[in-house]
Amino acid sequence: MKKLPIGIQSISKILSENYVYVDKTTFIKELLDEGSPHYFISRPRRFGKSLFLNTLEEVFKGNKELFKECQIYNSNHDWQKYPILHLDFAQIHSTSPEGLEIGLQEALEDVAAAYGISITGASSQSQLKRLVIKLAEKNRVVVLVDEYDYPIINNLKSIEIAEKNRDLLKDFFGTIKSLDKYLKFTFITGVSKFSRVSLFSALNNLNDITMDPKYAGIMGYTEEDLLSNFTPHIASISKSQNREKTKILAELKEWYNGYHFSKSNTCVYNPFSTLNFMEKKEAEPYWYSTGTPSFLIHEVQKHPQSIVPLSGTTAKKSGLMDISNLEKIDLTALMFQTGYLTIDTYNPTTNRYHLTFPNKEVKESFLDSLIEHFTTITPTISSKCQQMLETYQLTSFFNEMSSMLASFPYQLFVKATEATYQPVLLGILKGMELEVEAEQATNIGRSDLIIQMEKTTYILELNAPSEQALTQIHDRKYFERYTQKGKEIALIGVTFSSESRTISSWKGELLSSDGHRVQSLDPNKSG
Repeated sequence: MKKLPIGIQSISKILSENYVYVDKTTFIKELLDEGSPHYFISRPRRFGKSLFLNTLEEVFKGNKELFKECQIYNSNHDWQKYPILHLDFAQIHSTSPEGLEIGLQEALEDVAAAYGISITGASSQSQLKRLVIKLAEKNRVVVLVDEYDYPIINNLKSIEIAEKNRDLLKDFFGTIKSLDKYLKFTFITGVSKFSRVSLFSALNNLNDITMDPKYAGIMGYTEEDLLSNFTPHIASISKSQNREKTKILAELKEWYNGYHFSKSNTCVYNPFSTLNFMEKKEAEPYWYSTGTPSFLIHEVQKHPQSIVPLSGTTAKKSGLMDISNLEKIDLTALMFQTGYLTIDTYNPTTNRYHLTFPNKEVKESFLDSLIEHFTTITPTISSKCQQMLETYQLTSFFNEMSSMLASFPYQLFVKATEATYQPVLLGILKGMELEVEAEQATNIGRSDLIIQMEKTTYILELNAPSEQALTQIHDRKYFERYTQKGKEIALIGVTFSSESRTISSWKGELLSSDGHRVQSLDPNKSG
């Protein structure tokens, strides 16, 4: 069984040391054959951008034998060797425009030294020009740029620095455009596209393939990729956990699939989280945990009136790929470009995309961040709510929940449904350190929320009206799996009001541990 390349961005290491490689070289051949030599793509962090650039680098170095197990090996690619200028802006100091300028000069000098060239110049622009012209004496130059937007997006809390870095980048990439006759190929990646305010106004000959259906699967894993490359790992998980492979695949899909980057049907899994799932054999928010979106939460806090509804929103392509104002960034565009929203459907009549959360990992984790920043859950509040549940003071408990919900910006709950409120309530309950689970499956459905207290199991169904929700718990026998556990079972139907952002009504009853009705839980008499 091949090793899992977690965190490895060297294609040479992956291909030569028996790691799993999901072959993306067919996309490279297509890019080379297309005839447009200058490309840009935006993809979320840890989505394979750096590995793809490194793969391009090895192809342009002419290292054919490295790719003998890949599709490009048997193609008609000529395997010429080209000088390469590879810049990773995430590795260049950029907390100030002065530091960015010095960092660029040092990076260019390092490339020059690697090719035995010395360069001079008073600025990064002049050094870049001299370096490319000298490199082109051997052959036309390949320019590869990773995380071009890092100096901007990493400084959004200081607009002055972000704007100065943006202007420096605009001039730097404008120099690349002036060197077109010396260039063979350009490929630039980033998380976001700051159109009209960065390289896209200066280097306007870039072919932006971010939302091109033809390249929807260029990064990330498709369903076919998953089954073709990870079947031995899935079988290993199945054996060690005594679980059916179909259930493991379903869990993978629920947690990590769901990314659509175009109007095509191509859907991809988050590669970083998928690899970690294969390694650790359990579903966790691996991608989200590597870096909470502080810049995104900062924008939400700064402009709560612009927040995207949790039930989803729509936008045209130009709106999704256009961030033109650093003072007030369009949150829909930012959330799409950074991977927190993805395309759900496309309406060709209106030319609009409907957006949604891609999967369980992103939805639950992002909501947890919102809860952390918009609510105050103290140990005192947690203790009080736990006591309310233990003593069936449910009116008081749901009043406390309503107060929590009211602390969020009202825009979050525009056109909200049960599916909107369920993860929010789940996050609040987890924040109170309650033992809570969501969507526990039975043979005829999934219960919305389960709260385990010391003496009571709570089964909550979120529906409208609350009487209907309570009836659904009975009809689908959600409570049966919790009988004979030595605990009473509280069945609660809950109705939300999107207008008031409160729990507008609830209805409940208490069962004995063997599932027999003990009493009604009357909203007028329970706290």
